[in-house]
Amino acid sequence: GTSRKTEVDQKLAAEFVKNKGRLPWPVEGAVVGRFGSHKHPVYNIVMPPNNGFDLAVSKGESAKAVFGGIVRQVMVLPGYNQCVLVQHGNSYFTFYCRLGSVNVKGGDKVVTGEVLGTVDTILGQDQLHFELWKNTVPQNPENWIR
Repeated sequence: GTSRKTEVDQKLAAEFVKNKGRLPWPVEGAVVGRFGSHKHPVYNIVMPPNNGFDLAVSKGESAKAVFGGIVRQVMVLPGYNQCVLVQHGNSYFTFYCRLGSVNVKGGDKVVTGEVLGTVDTILGQDQLHFELWKNTVPQNPENWIR
């Protein structure tokens, strides 16, 4: 019944938390866009907050799941191309964007290190946009990744 599922989900979320600061990188890359709100380098305005971080990668780099979970959905977002949302237990989510091709679909079970898709070139840049959420609150991925 549902209680068994809830138990499993809570256990997975707890495992996810235990790995804070130890999660693998979703891609090998340099952080080019950091989490949070930032002032524009030229105009004195605050840019829209970055809910995750952006990693510069080589063209066609594979984006990998940082932890086991279930693919909630694959969606297309303007400026981000294809995005994969993975749920880890009952309260944690990771989000992988700017993908050209995707190897998974909603409902798929994935394991740590599994290839979710490949990074696409968008506006001349090869970057993976990665987000990590606790329920509806974005977390700074740099605190979670090793």
